[in-house]
Amino acid sequence: MLDRVIHWLDLFLQLFTVTLIVILAVIVLLAVGFRYSGNSLIWYDEVAVLLLAWITFTGAALAVLRNAHLGFNGLMFGLPLPGRIALFWLVEAIFFAIFAVTLWAGWTILSIFGNETMTTLRFVPRSVVQGILPVSAALILLGRALTLPVPHGRGPVRHRPGNPRNSA
Repeated sequence: MLDRVIHWLDLFLQLFTVTLIVILAVIVLLAVGFRYSGNSLIWYDEVAVLLLAWITFTGAALAVLRNAHLGFNGLMFGLPLPGRIALFWLVEAIFFAIFAVTLWAGWTILSIFGNETMTTLRFVPRSVVQGILPVSAALILLGRALTLPVPHGRGPVRHRPGNPRNSA
C-alpha cells in the first residue's frame, strides 16, 4: 500500500513538473516570437519567474521522494554504529523541523498578501505565486515521511522495499 502511494505521488510530481516545464518553454518561445514581431508580451517574464519557482520546488519534492537530494554520508559512515544512528535521527529531526517551519511560514505569508494580484496579470492572485512555499513544504514532508528508512537487523536503517529509486 505504501509503495503504491509513493508510486502515484512520484508520477504526479513528474507529470506536474514536466507540464510546467513545457508551459514555460512555450511561453518563452511565444515571447521571443512576439518580441521579434515588435509586439512584446508584457506579462511573460513575470509568469516565467512564477513557473520557474514552481518547477524548482516541485522538482525538489520529487528529489526528496526519490532520495535523490544532495547528501553527505562520509561523516555518518565514519562513525561507530551508535553514533551513526544518533546522527541519522538528528539530521532527520532537523530536516522535519525546517520544513515544518517553512510550511507554517509559507501559510502565514499567504494571509499577509490578502487580495493582492500579480503586477501584469491582475486576475492572478498573489497567493498563486507564493502558494508554492507551503505546498512544496507539505510535499517534501510527505515525501520524506513516506520514504523514511526503517530499522533493519544489525545495521542502523534500510530504505523501504519496493522503491527502486531509494539509495542504500
